[in-house]
Amino acid sequence: MTILIETTADHSQKNQAVDMPLVQKAEQLPADHLPFARSYQLDALEMAKGQNTIVYLETGSGKTLIAIMLLRSYAHLLRKPSTFLAVFLVPTVVLVSQQAEVVQMHTDLKVGRYWGEMGVDFWNAADWKKQQDEFEVLVMTPQILLNALRHSFIKLETIRILIFDECHHARRRHPYACIMTTCLSLMRSIPKNYANFESAITLNQLKFIIWSM
Repeated sequence: MTILIETTADHSQKNQAVDMPLVQKAEQLPADHLPFARSYQLDALEMAKGQNTIVYLETGSGKTLIAIMLLRSYAHLLRKPSTFLAVFLVPTVVLVSQQAEVVQMHTDLKVGRYWGEMGVDFWNAADWKKQQDEFEVLVMTPQILLNALRHSFIKLETIRILIFDECHHARRRHPYACIMTTCLSLMRSIPKNYANFESAITLNQLKFIIWSM
């Protein structure tokens, strides 16, 4: 799973405490098949493809494009009938629709969008299975994912890419912080809690892409 962390200068010190590389200054990269991408975006993309990553860029510098390119890179692993998912977390309901539309516009992946007023708090395992069978990228507010993980409606090992928008909210008992704690605890426990070797490999491949506006 890929966890992408995107942040701005105002929150740099807090996010540097996370055990993930921090992309601050881009290196010069060769031309890519996405000619509209800038060198620092390609730099962040390549790092995110290889390890959990904090993207540290200013507002308006095109952080969402990095997430889009990463989703495109992993699209072959997400397309149905694959059981893998990408989850794009945003802190507000308005951003759910906004980011879902961007993903739909720039990828060919099937995108589901979720927020509290949809009644997702009352969904059961069958309801969530239907969503995971239909969609490849799930865009939602973080409490929804946290609840789904706690009830095992969504399995952590099925999430190949996990994107946090505005990760500076990940403090104390915020759902972002709880989700990250859950993910990191499970990954650090491998292979002790996973007798199945394939499951252990899958969780080791979980990558976090986290950012903040």
